[in-house]
Amino acid sequence: MRAFFSVLATLFALTNGAQAEQVWLTMDQVRPYRLDTPAENIAVGNPAIADVTVQDNQNLLLFGKSPGLTNIYIFDESGETIKNMIIRVRSPNSDMLTLYHGAERTTYNCTSNCEPTITVGDTPEVFLSLTNQVQEKFDQAKSASKSGN
Repeated sequence: MRAFFSVLATLFALTNGAQAEQVWLTMDQVRPYRLDTPAENIAVGNPAIADVTVQDNQNLLLFGKSPGLTNIYIFDESGETIKNMIIRVRSPNSDMLTLYHGAERTTYNCTSNCEPTITVGDTPEVFLSLTNQVQEKFDQAKSASKSGN
């Protein structure tokens, strides 16, 4: 069913406006992208999957947030579509595991042992728990360095 919606979204994008360009991104990585024509407005289909940082009106940074499919439309100053991109975001490696429990999602990095990893879109409780653990480790290291001086 998921593949059907992916194909449907791609077909819609291909038949709607400018010819779509496919761009592959890797989760948690930035890719520079240069436009031939200056952009005035940018619309991101699902900013939880990918996002854009504008450096200037011709230089963008595309950022893969979580695995999935979305699109980005770029418009010129007259509102005409100058770029329609299908964005596909993949995991950085095959050692990532995403576990769904209803609407809740938890991501694991399974390089040697499967351990939860902070990933945009995961269940807030898991995300906050891991963030708190990182902060505790940081605070421990900070206090240890102060006592060592």
